[in-house]
Amino acid sequence: MSNFFQLDDGRLRTLETAFASKFPLDVLEKGFDYYRREKVLSVQVMEGFSVYGVVKGTAIYAVTLDSDDFGFSACTCPVKGVCKHMAAVFYAYQAYVGASPDEVHNRLLNGIAYEPPAGEAANGSDARSSERSPERWLDEMEDKHGEAWKQCRHSLHPLQSVLTSIKAVSKNWEAGLRKLHWMHGVVFVLEQAERAYSHTDSYSRYYYEMAFARMTEPWVNQYQELASELDPAALHADERKAVESLIAVFHGRDMDREQQLHRWEALYFALWSQLIGDAKWAAREEALLRERLELTKGAHGIFFLPMALAFLAFADNRDGDAMALLRRTVFNRTALLACDCALQRLEERDWGKLEAWIGYLYEGLEAERKSKAFGPFLSMCRLADRQQPENPRWQRYLVSFLPYSYSALTEHWLDLRQYAKWADLQLLFGIEPDEIDVQLLREIGKAAPRVLYPLYHQAIDGAIRSRNRQGYRQAVKLMKRLEKLYKAEKQHDAWSRFVDGIVHKHQRLRALQEELWRGKIVT
Repeated sequence: MSNFFQLDDGRLRTLETAFASKFPLDVLEKGFDYYRREKVLSVQVMEGFSVYGVVKGTAIYAVTLDSDDFGFSACTCPVKGVCKHMAAVFYAYQAYVGASPDEVHNRLLNGIAYEPPAGEAANGSDARSSERSPERWLDEMEDKHGEAWKQCRHSLHPLQSVLTSIKAVSKNWEAGLRKLHWMHGVVFVLEQAERAYSHTDSYSRYYYEMAFARMTEPWVNQYQELASELDPAALHADERKAVESLIAVFHGRDMDREQQLHRWEALYFALWSQLIGDAKWAAREEALLRERLELTKGAHGIFFLPMALAFLAFADNRDGDAMALLRRTVFNRTALLACDCALQRLEERDWGKLEAWIGYLYEGLEAERKSKAFGPFLSMCRLADRQQPENPRWQRYLVSFLPYSYSALTEHWLDLRQYAKWADLQLLFGIEPDEIDVQLLREIGKAAPRVLYPLYHQAIDGAIRSRNRQGYRQAVKLMKRLEKLYKAEKQHDAWSRFVDGIVHKHQRLRALQEELWRGKIVT
């Protein structure tokens, strides 16, 4: 949507009064449904008093809402007078300027007097009071938008307008508090998304999980970006209260709950990765977490508290304590944190601590190879082997997970131009030359042709063992390629001995002898 102007308060009041007096309730309901289903393609204000919109119904309709004289308002649909398309544009405009279409809709249905939109309220005393009361932010969001999740029948799109409305409240605040208010807003809509997700039926849950997660991904990314800008040393009193409010969110919710849409622990870590520099804050958090962990002794399914403590221990360079804490959890629930810790030690080239973390991950992956940590584990072993090639441990880890690590190991040895090891791996898995990329074969044929000899020998023997004419032809085709490799290396005698061996070994296979003659392998 685009917008060049906004209606002033008086015109918006006049426009809403016109809707309240001229639109039947069923038309308002239909228009609100059109708005929620994203039927409004664009909205803009021209000349300061007219709202123009485009709506997709059974056709594309153009709508004009005249705030000076509503009688000049019109829609290009066949309906004479007011229509649902006009109502849809009105609700879409409310969302765009930061007001809540839900609240406007409820006012129209119940005949409640007009209230200024959130963006205007931000300039008033109530907004200024809210700005200085971070501990009330989430309660205010809950009061205004707490039922928004119920509109998310098949999509989370209704929550986008909620987030827009929340952001409008603080758009004129000073930068630090505004960013923290937006972080609260993201946390609020993510919790609304969780409520919507929890009410989906079990048969369709996988579909909803994928669709909802894609919708919320930009919100999560924005939260993480805002968190990365926090500097605990520069926070003033109100900002510190706002951060305390965010920390309280994670302390207050059930972080261990199964079937959650989001990784809430990742949101917690995004916040604490910045706050960890404040020693007093970190010490207080660790003491609180330890106290809570003591109360959960013997409880099953607990992972967040030990994981959060492990994060704080790792940040304090107590890697052994961090791993001991993670061992108290189910590996799959905390493996990605262990990967993050290992990756940081890899970036620091702290080989001793890296080996400890990789060893911890190896133990877990031996039992849980389908873990999401498997890919990162292989990638880190490859990176470590590049940076510390004298340590054979990294390649041993890669080899130990064969056949699951075949692709990673193949790519790794090719990257390092360790062609002999690469060729041995292909032999082990019975890979034939025809199954290898032609360009790659040419590259290796120029750089290290001899490593390809065993691959061709194995494939030729396999083709001959088929004991049919097609197999013999395939064997001859492979022998002609192999001949080029031998002769490129000036191994003429070795080639002749190889051909003589094939002829002598299979002298009773007349069809093979014929194909060798036709292919000019023998004369």
